[in-house]
Amino acid sequence: MSREISPFVRANKPWLIRKALSSYFRASNAFSNMDRERSDGRPVRFESLKNLSEILFEIKEDMYLIFRRLVDPKKRIFEDASKHTPSQFETEFINNVGLLFHKTMIVRELEYVMEHYTEDDEELITAENDFNIHWLRMKVLFNNGIEIIKRMLEQYKDNLVVISYLLENDRYVEEVLKENLQDLLSRLYGEDNYQHAYIDVGNYCIKSGWNDKAKKILSDALSLDPENDCARQLMKTVNNDNYSATKARVAKEHK
Repeated sequence: MSREISPFVRANKPWLIRKALSSYFRASNAFSNMDRERSDGRPVRFESLKNLSEILFEIKEDMYLIFRRLVDPKKRIFEDASKHTPSQFETEFINNVGLLFHKTMIVRELEYVMEHYTEDDEELITAENDFNIHWLRMKVLFNNGIEIIKRMLEQYKDNLVVISYLLENDRYVEEVLKENLQDLLSRLYGEDNYQHAYIDVGNYCIKSGWNDKAKKILSDALSLDPENDCARQLMKTVNNDNYSATKARVAKEHK
């Protein structure tokens, strides 16, 4: 019988999922840049791979703060801990990150060997071949990881902490996911309802006191639909709050 989920895990899961997605996008982007450099004939540096492995390691460890570890994959037996049991897609994501971390560790050490120890031609050729094999596997894993995240987001469409990240970083998210944000939101919420994401996140930001973020989200909503009454009303709230805050600050400064 599994334990009750701890208050820490329950409270921090939305933020750690957001952090994991943000970090994975950063890792994917870093790998794409390195792969582009390799295609141009430039070497991948050990330090770049070290940084990538550190990002992946942090994601891996963060996931185990909120999810129970799988101790027997064949029988799907998890550790007895006061954490969430990961769903199928969450398990696939955790496995993807773990595999990428270990592959990165391999290629980083191979790169170090090639940079410092391969005076022998045969040893260099062997290291290069091994590097290429693992590098190609990493490309596949990152591509798979992006697809896993797209499916995993279906579970998080009501997680405003996660959805706010997508809306706040729309262009970057589109670049990494290789999908238009409106298309993604339409899949998550339905073609006629995707603008609700902007309204819900805008309202969430206002209630949290993040008026600048709310203004950006609501501006995007109005650019998509200038007649969106909910977005217009919320934008008025933001502007009134900003005016009141400015007025109060000026009054305080002139006391």
